[in-house]
Amino acid sequence: MSASEQAPAPAAEPRGWFDRLVALLAGVAGVLLCALTLLICVDVAARSLRLFAMPWSLDVAEYLLYAITFLGAPWVLLTGGHISVDLLSQYLQPAARRAVERFASALGALVCLVLFGFSVRVGYASYVDGTMVYETFVFPEWLLFTPAPPVFLLMLVIFVRALVAPRARVLR
Repeated sequence: MSASEQAPAPAAEPRGWFDRLVALLAGVAGVLLCALTLLICVDVAARSLRLFAMPWSLDVAEYLLYAITFLGAPWVLLTGGHISVDLLSQYLQPAARRAVERFASALGALVCLVLFGFSVRVGYASYVDGTMVYETFVFPEWLLFTPAPPVFLLMLVIFVRALVAPRARVLR
């Protein structure tokens, strides 16, 4: 089979380093989800059987949910796995539908840009102020804000890519 006759790579394959990075973050989110599930099962079993207490498990579960959400969000956007309301667009002509999709991508990019800037400012302010979180664990508050800027930046890039090449964005 000549090079021109070769079948294209499956669409589900990441196309470059950026897509591989997003897939890696999603994989980390998946591992954290498994860890969260195990944590909850062990906590419930330990309490039910009166074996031992894990007072820190609720805090860890909260932070894991936070991390899973932020690490998985770019992958969900990249793969088109997010919920979309196409009630209006399903009745539009293809050209109008593409225009609505481009508008939605532009709006998404703008929102991610604003959230990126805001999260950088809030994280930096927390760092400068030296604000601490006092719960089961005590740690600097800025650590909680660390995932937000890079994730919003990744999603901004995904939205911009969707504007430049609308059909190239989705890995299915």
